[in-house]
Amino acid sequence: MNADLFADHWALILAIVPAAVALILVLKSLMSRTAGGQLRRVLGEYRKAEKAMELSTKRVAKAVRRVEKMTSNSGTVRPRLLQEAGEAAEDARALAKIASDKAQIAANHVRKVIHEEFPPAKQKRLRQKYLPQDEADGRPYTF
Repeated sequence: MNADLFADHWALILAIVPAAVALILVLKSLMSRTAGGQLRRVLGEYRKAEKAMELSTKRVAKAVRRVEKMTSNSGTVRPRLLQEAGEAAEDARALAKIASDKAQIAANHVRKVIHEEFPPAKQKRLRQKYLPQDEADGRPYTF
């Protein structure tokens, strides 16, 4: 590339940059609409929900341990602190339930994308790969 080429075609060379950026954005948008793109998006949400659920479960365990420790030392602990610790443990349990529900909803979104976007031949393999906890019960459905 020499100076004459740049001097003659400077506008064209500078127009390539925004065109390349626009092309990349369009391709990214098109890729996110494909079955694989949709699955990647919902799997990311599912993994975030699973991590949040694990974190909330750890917080519940920590709050319960704190209440148990304070209860064992109830002779030296103020009743107000013991009550607050119990309320904190209940709040942690409620938040863990919410996180569990969010994880279940995210797993249902993954199931829905697998069911709607992929052929039946791939669905079972994808469910086993991304949702290993989904195992057939084997018992007949009854009320």
